[in-house]
Amino acid sequence: MRKFLTISILIVVLVQCNGGIEPGLQQPGFNGTITFIGNWPDSIKQTIIVLFKKPLLDSSDFSAENLQYVSTQIPYGVKSFKYNTLENSLFGKVEPGVYRYLAVAQSAKETISLKRKDWTIAGIYKTKTETPAKLIIPENSFLENIDIICDFNNPPPQPPGGK
Repeated sequence: MRKFLTISILIVVLVQCNGGIEPGLQQPGFNGTITFIGNWPDSIKQTIIVLFKKPLLDSSDFSAENLQYVSTQIPYGVKSFKYNTLENSLFGKVEPGVYRYLAVAQSAKETISLKRKDWTIAGIYKTKTETPAKLIIPENSFLENIDIICDFNNPPPQPPGGK
């Protein structure tokens, strides 16, 4: 009887495991640190992280259709800000794929606007070989240390359609 019970439990466990124990799936996303160098402009009312699917080659690329992710507000005047797309999301969800523009955007407006002219790019995600760098999020992957430097004394090139 004891042998029958042991075999029954083993069969139930094997059937429930459906072929073995698999690791949990990782939700896609990324984290990093935004570092601010120099004095913040007095006019700034909003600072956010934005992620676009396509590159910003024209002012029309700064659109809701192209926008994948918007972070919560970065506090005014900070020297650094740690972020995580799973925790600091105002809009959007990072999906696996290739993204062509990750940046820190600032506005003198108090409300969110999708007009390119309302935003200045304070920092861009770049690598040693690419500015702006593409960001590749593989399936079931969370990327670490996707850092951006915002140097107010040496701002990055601005995409078309800005001030």
